[in-house]
Amino acid sequence: MELKLFTPIQYVKGVGPKRAKQLERLGIFRVYDLLYFAPRKYLDRRNILKIREVSPGTDVVIIGEVVAKGIEKRRREKVFKVIISDGSGWIELVWKSTNENFLKALHSNFGRGDRVIVTGKVSSYRGIKQIWFPEYEVLGNGSEGHSGLVAGRIIPVYPSTEGLKPKFLRKLVYSVLLEVKDKINETLPAYIRTRHRLYPRATAIKKLHFPDAMDEVTRARKTLAFEELFYFFIQILGRRLKTAGKGIPLVKSGELTDLFLKSLPFELTDAQKRVIGEIESDVARPVPMHRLLQGDVGSGKTVVALYAMLLAVENGYQAAIMAPTEILAEQHFIVISEFLKDIPVNVRILTGSLRKKERKMTLQEIESGDAKIIVGTHALIQEDVEFKNLAFAVVDEQHRFGVVQRAKLLEKGSNDGTLPHFLVMTATPIPRTLAMTLYGDLDVSILDEKPPKRGRVITVHRYEDKRQQIYSWLFDRVRQGDQAYVVAPLIEKSQKLEVKAAQELFDELKSMAPQEIKIGLIHGRMKKDERQFVMRAFRDGEFGILVATTVIEVGIDVPNATIMIIEHAERFGLAQLHQLRGRIGRSEKTSYCVIITPRSIGEDARKRIAAFVKITDGFELAEIDLKIRGPGELIGTRQHGLPDFKIVDLVRDRALVASVRNEVVKILKKDPALKLPQHRLIRAQLKIMKEQEVLYVA
Repeated sequence: MELKLFTPIQYVKGVGPKRAKQLERLGIFRVYDLLYFAPRKYLDRRNILKIREVSPGTDVVIIGEVVAKGIEKRRREKVFKVIISDGSGWIELVWKSTNENFLKALHSNFGRGDRVIVTGKVSSYRGIKQIWFPEYEVLGNGSEGHSGLVAGRIIPVYPSTEGLKPKFLRKLVYSVLLEVKDKINETLPAYIRTRHRLYPRATAIKKLHFPDAMDEVTRARKTLAFEELFYFFIQILGRRLKTAGKGIPLVKSGELTDLFLKSLPFELTDAQKRVIGEIESDVARPVPMHRLLQGDVGSGKTVVALYAMLLAVENGYQAAIMAPTEILAEQHFIVISEFLKDIPVNVRILTGSLRKKERKMTLQEIESGDAKIIVGTHALIQEDVEFKNLAFAVVDEQHRFGVVQRAKLLEKGSNDGTLPHFLVMTATPIPRTLAMTLYGDLDVSILDEKPPKRGRVITVHRYEDKRQQIYSWLFDRVRQGDQAYVVAPLIEKSQKLEVKAAQELFDELKSMAPQEIKIGLIHGRMKKDERQFVMRAFRDGEFGILVATTVIEVGIDVPNATIMIIEHAERFGLAQLHQLRGRIGRSEKTSYCVIITPRSIGEDARKRIAAFVKITDGFELAEIDLKIRGPGELIGTRQHGLPDFKIVDLVRDRALVASVRNEVVKILKKDPALKLPQHRLIRAQLKIMKEQEVLYVA
């Protein structure tokens, strides 16, 4: 069977159904996958030594001639030895096994007079040099050349799986490359390859696996990573062009927006002014805006989003904001209502827990257009929700929603062929590299400034044998008028995780605290009315301490809360710890975040906690988290659309992500349909990718 790039792997010579199943565990289903299966490391085996030069304890490469071979019988096992010589000396190659068939097969591989290239670690037994279980390649009787799959060159070492040895994978890649090298089509226009110093595709694949020098690996990886990113961005930005539709131009009149800015008890930061300018510029055009607003905790994203929604309202349209949880939706509703208390805008909330009568009335107001700003959960995208004229949609904490939910909200505003402007808002700091990949179809705005007059937050790490002293200190501070959060990772006690549940912690603190200190409890399983009552009471100062699960992670704003204690902090990711810490430090007072862990914690947790104590910038912490955990773990990307790259590494290739995206943006601006002659290769490759389902974007 003639091999092609997309031939199923089981039809490659030497594979078959059984090995195909093993290769599938490594993500290799077709020849294409094998060619893009990058080695995990390389061994430089170019330096071939004379046998007399080798010494015990060193890894060596030697070539010699077989002068003797034989199997020795021992009590429980057998030993097979081959003696080779290169004229300067001799050495034994040794294998030991209880499997006689294995040793017989080895015996038949070697013939007297065969030249053999060997690599392995040298040892010594009674003055005799030996290599145990060496890697070898028999070059044949008097043969001069060799394929170099064992030594004599830079050798690729692949990730392995049970039943497949690195040596088998090397031979497989080598033989497949020989067979398909002339069928590897070029995918990138010559002008792009020249500008970015990239290899032709076939050269890059060959040098990825079998380089002649290590700097060739760097250039080969860059070429193939560039290609992957290029076609990812071509697909995702191209899709945005196709689905863009028409937008509703929203031109600032100032009727509500100026009133809103004048009513604020603070001055906007330069970052907020810059992002508002970017949004105003976007929404004034008859093309829907698609923008990601990233802002660290406390950077003022809500003010920016509310200003943008008021732009829609003063133009006679509706705006909506969708949050992932009822608690966050309720918090947005309270905050927005407070901001607009003296401004004539009807704000409504729609969540799953609304009573039937209240829900019916809210739905009528949304449909008639009386409700101008609608805050809600995924309840906003249910079938019975009809907007009169939705022109601006905000999605908060987008990574908690699927792509389908986002699309459904936009469809709610689809009217006469127009689509709403769209703002994604996240307080989860995502490294810019990852944001550009996850949200490849969105323009990115970053709020990188904190509002003035914010006190500093001091973070300390204490072990759990100091809990008594920590809580004595806490009670003293609360007596003096401070308020505090105490965070437990779970609602119910779990023997398995051995963490303090919120309920258990609440009971414990009540028994420890002086009588005059009132303590509240909040978690996600409480009814909406209960939660709102507790939060309002805490905000009004009725509770000195609020025991909580991570429901307080986003959105809750109590300026007088200056202390946070996080139990079992080793259970949290860096981003989550940072989100929790963002609940304090919202006034001019100095705040304190105390994280408690057992003395014995894992290495990754130790790294996270050390970074958290030292660094307060969310984006810097996100970069560290990306290095420690990788992108998939960082944001649960398997469910949230991170492409399944084969070569790209989002930590190593961060500079390349920006460079490739800029290249693609330039191409699509100049030639959105890719009809120019110089883009012929791109059109051809997109066609192949569609036919073969090599897609980064569903």
